[in-house]
Amino acid sequence: MTDTYAVINLNTLTSNAKALTEKYSEYGAFIGIVKGDAYGHGYECVNALQKGGISYFAVSSLEEAESFRKFNTSAPLLCLEPVAIRKLDAAAELKLTLAVPDLGYARELTSSGCKYPFKLHLQIDSGFNRLGFKDKNEVKKAADMIESSPYTLEGVYQHYATAGVFDPYYDAQTQRFRELTSLLDLSKIPLVHLGSGTALMAHPKEDIATATRIGLAMYGYNIAPESYGGGIINKLREARDKHYQKKYNLTETIRDVQIDLKPAISLKTRIIQLKDVAKGEHIGYLAAYTAEEDMRIAVLPIGYNNGIGHHDDGRVVEINGKLCPVVGAIGMNMMAVKVDGSVGYDDEVTLLGGKITLGMFSRFSGLGLAEVLLGVGKNNKRYYVEE
Repeated sequence: MTDTYAVINLNTLTSNAKALTEKYSEYGAFIGIVKGDAYGHGYECVNALQKGGISYFAVSSLEEAESFRKFNTSAPLLCLEPVAIRKLDAAAELKLTLAVPDLGYARELTSSGCKYPFKLHLQIDSGFNRLGFKDKNEVKKAADMIESSPYTLEGVYQHYATAGVFDPYYDAQTQRFRELTSLLDLSKIPLVHLGSGTALMAHPKEDIATATRIGLAMYGYNIAPESYGGGIINKLREARDKHYQKKYNLTETIRDVQIDLKPAISLKTRIIQLKDVAKGEHIGYLAAYTAEEDMRIAVLPIGYNNGIGHHDDGRVVEINGKLCPVVGAIGMNMMAVKVDGSVGYDDEVTLLGGKITLGMFSRFSGLGLAEVLLGVGKNNKRYYVEE
């Protein structure tokens, strides 16, 4: 086993998927977002997610689809980026569902002559201003083109720009989606998916939605907003929220969602040297850290090359159930932590997992939650366990 490695528990992923699909069973289909090498967990995990009830998957690109198909050859797979017309044969070989972002692409696709019976999903731009239609008449024209082509209009969807926690823009996007699809009979389109894992957990189901997309939550993270807690001040906050929700006709925010989700990935390393540092000595690059007392440090073979970030805002690691602070600047492949005399060379070091949550890791490094997972998973050797 390598010095620094990520461990992914496949059974945990199955359990997470099952918890989500059972709790939100009012949705007819669950689309697991596995872009970015399954958020750093690797495409080796897709069958574990499917076992838990994820019925559909989505990747960003043709290249990601190729990697996905090495582990699962049959699951429905949506490519979220438009596939170049010249690469339709490759998309057909991968049995992809294609996203249609505008009328021009719809026209090229339906006149391409490609005979593979692609399933298509129309992308609606309800306010994100990336991919998608912004005119309802063009949406209708694209749907009509598809109807008279060898292809099937299987889905229509949008991407929320905000989480919608007392946020009028979230509601404006939902309304805009309804307007842009108003010339379609959505009841005849099998998959209408508006939201993300946050929208799934933090808000009631929209009546037009028949499917939902899940990203971070599927990998074990409860991303619903937390409750305010007890006390008079928090009761007043709750009352204020209800007042504004009613006054501005905002979507209900569901807090403190109870669901059994567990992170499936952890990051481990080992100790390559233990040494004593005297008070007043410096540690690391630029001699930026000065020991305020005699101390013992453990040198670890991990740094920003392993995807943990260069910043160090109060970072700690876990050794023998204790949290040990990083001392000195993090290097490309090495870092040092302050330890006590009980730590030995054979002790396992945990940087993510155990007592160190994804939120903590994110704050340490100044990286986003998904960015952390990608960095950890894609920059280290991965080992898969079932326990």
